[in-house]
Amino acid sequence: MAVLINGDYWSVSIVGQLAHSCGTGFAVRGLIPSVSTDHFPSTHATWIDAQLTIAEDGERAAITGDLAGIPRAHGARAALRRHVMERYTQALSAYVSASGLRDSGERDELVSGFYVGPMADDAFFARWRGSGMPLRRWLMNAMSFHCRGVRRDVTRERGRMSTDGPTELRAAETASQDAAAAFDRAWALAIVNESYARVQAELVDRGREHDDAILRMHLIDGMPYEDVARAIGLSRTECFNATRRVAAAVRESVKEILREEGVPNSELEQAVAEVLRLVGGE
Repeated sequence: MAVLINGDYWSVSIVGQLAHSCGTGFAVRGLIPSVSTDHFPSTHATWIDAQLTIAEDGERAAITGDLAGIPRAHGARAALRRHVMERYTQALSAYVSASGLRDSGERDELVSGFYVGPMADDAFFARWRGSGMPLRRWLMNAMSFHCRGVRRDVTRERGRMSTDGPTELRAAETASQDAAAAFDRAWALAIVNESYARVQAELVDRGREHDDAILRMHLIDGMPYEDVARAIGLSRTECFNATRRVAAAVRESVKEILREEGVPNSELEQAVAEVLRLVGGE
C-alpha cells in the first residue's frame, strides 16, 4: 500500500520510518516553516483567528461608517474558506464515501453543497471558535449534519418515511465509524503533505535542499546512508543528521498546523503522535 506525500508515493513502511524519525524529539533550531502567500504564525493568534478577527473588525468598522471594512471582511472570510477547502476536501470526500450517507447524493455534489451551504455562513467559523472543538471534528460533524439534512429532504420529496430496523441501524453505526476513520486518515495525510511542503520551501530558502535530497534518497530510494554519503559528498553521520533534521522539522510543522486548528498546547504532543500514527497506517 502506498500513500501520496507531496507528489511522490511513499510506502506505508517508509511513512512509518518518517513518523518514527519525527517522533524522536530531535530538536531543530532555525527550521521554522517558511511563508509566502499563506502565513500561519506560531503565535497564540493563529492565522485562522487572524482572519476571523479581520472579518469582525471590518464589520464593526462598516457599522461606524468605514465602508472599506466590508471588502476587508469579505476578503478575510474568502481566504479562510479557500484555505479550509484546500486542506479538507480529500478528508470530507473520504468521509462521505465511507459513510452511510452515500445515498444522500453524489460525493462531490455533497461536498460542494457543504461549501456553498453551511460553510458559506458568515457565522460558521465564529461558532467553531466558540465551541472549543478541534477544527477537524467541527467540520466532520457539520458535514454529517449537512448530509443527513440532504437525505431528509430527498426522503421527503420521495414521499416516504424511514423504516430502518435494528440491522440497518447497526450497519449505519458501523459505516459512521468507518467514515470517521477514513476522514481522520485523509486529514492526517493532508496535514503531513502541507507540513512537508512547508519544510521543503524553508530548506530551499536556506539553501539546504540537499537535506531533503538525503532524506528522499534514504527513505524513498532505499539507499543506505553509506551510499547516500558517497553520492552527496558528505559523511554518513552528516547524512543521518540531515534526515533527522528534516523529520524533526516536519514534526514541528505538524505541531504548528494543529495549534492553528485549535488544539490546546497541553494536547499538542498527543495530537502530533496521532497524526503520525494515522499516516503510518497503524
